Amino acid sequence: MIIDFRNIQVKDIEGNNSTVDIAKVLGNTIYQKTADLGELELAQQIYKNGEVELSTDQAERIKEYVRTNFVAVVQIAVNEAFLSK
Repeated sequence: MIIDFRNIQVKDIEGNNSTVDIAKVLGNTIYQKTADLGELELAQQIYKNGEVELSTDQAERIKEYVRTNFVAVVQIAVNEAFLSK
């Protein structure tokens, strides 16, 4: 599946949609917290490109990083982005 982390659609408290770019923050988060070389390379791809193709395993790891490092509205938006793929 291909996800563009530069174009994550979030809803504010009033239900209005907006777009957030989490590519650099997500890439840095993974880069600083992983001990896995594959995840390190993925972090660099996310940081540099924003849009990446993910395996099912990679998608699950990304969801975990988002769950533990981002606010709830971003977590919901990223989960919805994965579900729409």
